[in-house]
Amino acid sequence: MFREVDLKQEFLRLLKDSISKKSAEGLLLSGGVDSSLLAVLASRLGPVTGVTSVFEGAPAGDVYYSSLVAKRLGIRHVLRKYDLQDAVLAIKEVVKITRSFDHVALRNDVSIYLSLKACAEEGISYVMTGDGGDELFAGYEYMTKMSEGELSAYIDFISENWTFSAPRLGRSLGLEVVQPYLSEKIINFAKRLPYPWKVRRYDGIHGKWILRSVLEDLGLPEIARRRKEPIESGSGSFLLSKLLLERLGEEARELKAKAMEEGIRFWSDEQLYFYKVFRETVGKVPKAKEGERGCECCGAPLNSRRNHCAICGFLNEGQGAGDFYGGCG
Repeated sequence: MFREVDLKQEFLRLLKDSISKKSAEGLLLSGGVDSSLLAVLASRLGPVTGVTSVFEGAPAGDVYYSSLVAKRLGIRHVLRKYDLQDAVLAIKEVVKITRSFDHVALRNDVSIYLSLKACAEEGISYVMTGDGGDELFAGYEYMTKMSEGELSAYIDFISENWTFSAPRLGRSLGLEVVQPYLSEKIINFAKRLPYPWKVRRYDGIHGKWILRSVLEDLGLPEIARRRKEPIESGSGSFLLSKLLLERLGEEARELKAKAMEEGIRFWSDEQLYFYKVFRETVGKVPKAKEGERGCECCGAPLNSRRNHCAICGFLNEGQGAGDFYGGCG
């Protein structure tokens, strides 16, 4: 029988050990559950700067929650507000690095990239992210609807196949990205953690129960009760693709027609601006060869274990365990 206090203490010890192995000077601080817990533990080990990027003028919950965490912990906080022109410049770099025109993923990645860029401008070389917290501890709503067996199998699969954009984006800026939740010991702990310690009703919220409970114990009840928000929602970057589509104007129709001639369909017109940048920075979409399974929308070869297209983001038929988005919490 697992005792609550023992599990919490073991989890905190493992996470603290993971953080202390690489002394990060900065932290991408969204004010969400994952990054806030890292902020608490890192602040006890030495000086750390929390960095938050939000789209100026958009509703962005990350401003309130990240500021609350920084003030409560007494850590330095850099709040970067970017405008549409900043986003346009960032998109060119992010598309070049990720080789994708998936507008949903790119809206997340723009905020991550600009946060990392702010770290570089602040002279920070090592940056922590909350990558893996959602995937390991059932942070996404769809995971909370899985049975115990389904969730266990999914976490086993995802922990062997996940990818996160932050390390690649960081390298492009000369930064090293540290991901404490991805340590082998934390992954193994999550795999053997009983189902109710991942999925349990907590003030109306079901996922990541052990992290939320620990945050409550550590004096951050507001964060413990914060609902999961995708990066694009918390940072306000969800507005980008619509604004950029409007900027294209009549050019959007021409882009769409030319893409169709190359066998490319868009599952959302909001992809069009990102596709334009993809063509300018990367080139044509690679097509699946004979014997390979191709994406139903863009024709790019699919990973044999995933139905989600890494280039356009379309979820092809035959949904399986590998269909997921990696993210930063």
